[in-house]
Amino acid sequence: MNKLERYVDHLFTGYKKTRQVQELRNEILSNLQAKVDDLTAHGVEYEVAVQEAKSSIKSVEGLVEGHFPYYVSKYKAELLQTAALYFLIAWVVTIPFSLIEQAGILLSVILPILAAVCYISYLMNTNSNQNNKVVAISHDVSNKRHRNIAWAIWTVFFLIQSLFTTAVHFGSDIWFGRGIQILGPYQFAVLATHYIWPLITGIIPLLFQASLKIKQKHMVGES
Repeated sequence: MNKLERYVDHLFTGYKKTRQVQELRNEILSNLQAKVDDLTAHGVEYEVAVQEAKSSIKSVEGLVEGHFPYYVSKYKAELLQTAALYFLIAWVVTIPFSLIEQAGILLSVILPILAAVCYISYLMNTNSNQNNKVVAISHDVSNKRHRNIAWAIWTVFFLIQSLFTTAVHFGSDIWFGRGIQILGPYQFAVLATHYIWPLITGIIPLLFQASLKIKQKHMVGES
């Protein structure tokens, strides 16, 4: 592998090796090689010609569709801040659950701990300045696929959990054709809690959704 090939491979570091990326890589390499050949044909030394060819293209940013560079530190900081906010909101919403169900008590302990961990991580990230310029490549199609998978898995989980709750509380009534009865406000509150608490897990796909937007927000050249 010659110097030009190594340089072009470096330009495409972080990009998935799709057919489009490979074709673009070969085209750029071919153009640079042609430039070197032209310069050397006019009496320029090979090493000087290679350096001049390299200087003609510093980045492939914007050339690869569906890929964009983003600042890792800024992305992590805002994602952690968003996660902390989501966990705090979920904690406030589930406080009444702790008066009704043991699961509510568990959530009232776990959620603020998760919020605290995210916030501490956020502070550590923002106080560390040495990695502010670190850039990674975001794969837009892959990110959207992961987001859609997260929502699909969560939807299936929520439906199964809701069906399970219905079967536990009303299965025999439905099976024997009896009317469904809810004995008082306390039983209604317990039942509502069993249906509502799985919604808290919606934080996971919401974070996938937020992750995509935050990466786009902190794209190189945008923030």
